Amino acid sequence: MKTPLSIRLILGLAIALLTACGTQPEQSHIIEKYTDSASRFIDIQGNRIHYKDEGSGEVLVLIHGTASSLHTWDQWQQHLSKQFRVIRMDLPGFGLTGPDKLHRYEIADDIAFLKAFLIALNINEAHLIGNSLGGRIAWQYALEFPEEVKTLTLMNALGYPQASWPPAIQLAMLPGMETLMPIFSSRFIFSQSLKDIYYDRGLITDKTIDRYFELSLVAGNTEAFPKRVKAKLDDQSAAIQHIRVPTLILWGKEDQYFPVANAEKFAADIPDAQIKPYEHVGHLPMEEIPNQSSADLLSFLQAQSD
Repeated sequence: MKTPLSIRLILGLAIALLTACGTQPEQSHIIEKYTDSASRFIDIQGNRIHYKDEGSGEVLVLIHGTASSLHTWDQWQQHLSKQFRVIRMDLPGFGLTGPDKLHRYEIADDIAFLKAFLIALNINEAHLIGNSLGGRIAWQYALEFPEEVKTLTLMNALGYPQASWPPAIQLAMLPGMETLMPIFSSRFIFSQSLKDIYYDRGLITDKTIDRYFELSLVAGNTEAFPKRVKAKLDDQSAAIQHIRVPTLILWGKEDQYFPVANAEKFAADIPDAQIKPYEHVGHLPMEEIPNQSSADLLSFLQAQSD
């Protein structure tokens, strides 16, 4: 039996308080660890954005979800950059990009950011792929700039009213968490939260936990997280039916918080959308089954070009 959410939050807070004073990596160590020769930085709207731009050909833009980073696409990049120009970024508030200096985290802000980012990279047409929050950004962008979106791929995306949110997000929504979140944030919280995200627990390695936790420690990210999750993301579902770009829906059926029923809603609302649900996969198909999910994307893109 699963422990009730309220008890899990209390236990998590208690352990977080006990471990908050533990040793944490230096900022310079985090930056060095999570950059490589492909890492680039660009100033967009007053923020220093970390991104990677690899491969050549038609442009794929990969957009990650809440509390994640561009590294969630590492395995996809290895497959896709052989045929495409693959661009991925750390969204403001996450990863090495860090918090938005003006605390701009509503969906309209994300659309303005993505527009400015693509202009800066001289991209006027792309295939958009988004997971979770990234999917929410991608479909809104496709609504507002359909002439710039060749295809849209949604992976366990936000879009419809949520019955519940992951515990870490519910915690961050509480009053005053902008101040308290840096105290409560701990490696333990991340290790427990990831058990709700990955269906395959074998993927929750020390390396994976460290990635999520250490990138959350980038200066300002923990304070930004409560602001991020308070943005209104699930109250505009009526607009989805107006999407008119070719759409693929990839969905892990074991997602605890973003049910596969939502994938079916997307498929019903978007004309001619294709849907591919995955058994025994959670919230992150691109990490849990990178070979199969990337192959399904490639098949979809090939069909659109035929």
